[in-house]
Amino acid sequence: MDKKEKNKLVVPIICILLSIGLWVYVTNVENKIRTTEISKIPVELVNTDTLASSKLALTPNQQLYVTLKVEGNTNDINKIKKSDFKVQVDLSEYAWKKGENKIPVSIIDYPITVSIRNTNTLTVSIKIEDMVEKVMTVTSNINVTPRQGYFASEANINPSEVKVIGAESAVSRVSRLVVTDNKEDVFEDIVGNYEIKALDDGGSEVPDVFLSEKTANVELKVSKGKSVKVNIVTIGQLPSGIKLKSVDSSRKTVELLGPKDILDSINEVNTTPLDLSTISENKDVSLGVVVPEGLTISQGEEYVTAKVNVIKLVTKEFSVKYSISGIIQGVKATPNKDTVKVIISGYEDEIVNVTSDNVKAVMDVSSFKEDGTFEQEPKVTLQGLNENFSISSIEKITITVIKDVAQGDSSAVNGGSN
Repeated sequence: MDKKEKNKLVVPIICILLSIGLWVYVTNVENKIRTTEISKIPVELVNTDTLASSKLALTPNQQLYVTLKVEGNTNDINKIKKSDFKVQVDLSEYAWKKGENKIPVSIIDYPITVSIRNTNTLTVSIKIEDMVEKVMTVTSNINVTPRQGYFASEANINPSEVKVIGAESAVSRVSRLVVTDNKEDVFEDIVGNYEIKALDDGGSEVPDVFLSEKTANVELKVSKGKSVKVNIVTIGQLPSGIKLKSVDSSRKTVELLGPKDILDSINEVNTTPLDLSTISENKDVSLGVVVPEGLTISQGEEYVTAKVNVIKLVTKEFSVKYSISGIIQGVKATPNKDTVKVIISGYEDEIVNVTSDNVKAVMDVSSFKEDGTFEQEPKVTLQGLNENFSISSIEKITITVIKDVAQGDSSAVNGGSN
C-alpha cells in the first residue's frame, strides 16, 4: 500500500473514533439521570354510579389534577407527555360522606422508561353532595308559524312530567324542562320525538343532571280555523247604589279549530258567567271561553278579560233660594237666612248636569202662631229629574216668630216672598 492510499484511510478512522467518543460523552455526561415535575395531569373518576346507592352525587364541574415527580434519563424525560400518564380514583373502593373527601389516587399507566417518585403522597379532594330528585312539567318551546288561514293547537306532550335527578346544587338550578323546535309555513299536524332539555333561569342548559326520560313525544294539531264573536254572559244583580255602565271584552273574537262541518254551524261563543253581584267597583274579570263540543280554541285565546265599568251613587250640595207660604195675618215670621242647603244623591254621570234650577224649596210658616224661635226644613221637590235622584238631606232654617203685628203690616216677612 503506497503512502497516498494510507492517507485516505486515516480520515475515516479519525471520524469513527470521534463519533464513538461523542457517543460516550453524551451517554455518560449529557444523558444523566434527573428529576422533573409534570403538573396538571387530569384525574379520572371511575365507577361514579356507586355513589347513587348511598344517595350521594359528585358536585358538578370539579376539575381534579395532580403533579407527578418523574425521574429518568434526560432523553427519556424530554420525550414524555401528559397524555402518557393515566391517573384514576375508583369511587367503588371508598366509603363516602357529604362534603369534601381527601382520597389517594392510583397511577394506572405511565412510561416504563421513567419512575414516579411521589406515589405515596398523591391525593385529591373530591366534593360530594346529596343526590336529590324533583318532578317537573315538560313544556313546549316549539315555535310554530302556521300557513295563512291555518291555526296550531297547543302541543300535547307525553310524558308530561319527568324526574330531574342529580347533585342538589345542579338540580336546584333547573327551572324548566322544554322541548324545542322552530316550524315555518305549517299546514299539517306535527308529530315527533324531541329531546328534553333542562334549562336554568337564563335559558342555558344545565349539565350534570339525569332525566328519567330523555325524549318526549309531541303532537301538535294544525287545522283551518274560523273567527267567531265572543259574548260575555252575566248573571246576578249589581249591589244597591251601583249602576252598570259597560262590560267590554279584551277580545272581540276568538279562533276556533276543528272539522269544517262543525265550524260552519258556529258563529259565536259564550263566556263562563260573570256574576254581577260580586262587582262593587270598576274591575277586570278573567272569564273562560265555552268551546263547543268537537272543537278546540286557538292557543292563547282560552280566556278573555271582561272590563266591567260601573257608576256609583254620589251626592251634590246645592244652595237654593226658597219661597215662603202660609203667612198668617198678625204674625211676623222672620227666617235667619234666605237660602237653604240641599244635598241630592244620584249617579255620578247624571248628577254632574244638575243645577239649583232643578231644586224647588218652599217654607210653609202657617203653623207658627206664637212668639218664639223655631227650626223647620223647607219643603223641597226635584224638577225635571228622573227616579234615580233623591234628596239626602235638607238644612233646617231658624225662624223667629212675633205675633200681634199691627194691622196692615202683616205682609212684611223677612227672608222670602210668595
